[in-house]
Amino acid sequence: MKFIPQNIEDHGIDMTPLVDIIIQLIIYFAVATTFVFISGMRVSLPKAAVREFAVSQQKKVVISIDRGGAIFLEREQVNMGQLETRLRELAKNQSDQTLVIQADKETLHGEVVTVLDLARSLGFAKLAIATEAKPEPEPKK
Repeated sequence: MKFIPQNIEDHGIDMTPLVDIIIQLIIYFAVATTFVFISGMRVSLPKAAVREFAVSQQKKVVISIDRGGAIFLEREQVNMGQLETRLRELAKNQSDQTLVIQADKETLHGEVVTVLDLARSLGFAKLAIATEAKPEPEPKK
């Protein structure tokens, strides 16, 4: 039996799966970097042009305030009385910790100031407010 060779053209690599993966990655990072998720709550941090310092993970206490005014201490929802009690205990044990406040950009200013005032009155000297970096403007051509 004689086989007749057929002219098979090589069309190159199929780029469709690569394009699909790139699009999925773009969508994932666009969604994942928009909000800071803390135990099921969304906190959309305000943007700031200058970042002063980064706080080490071991020596920080995180207080989050969502847009509705709910307060979370280390991912656990607390009211103002519970927050004061827990911060008092932390201040006795380790007052050199940095207190980081992650407040949603829609949170009322007064609520953030109340938490800052409470922390300062309990002896926390290092206070920080978490922000996101502003995107750098594109250079003009």
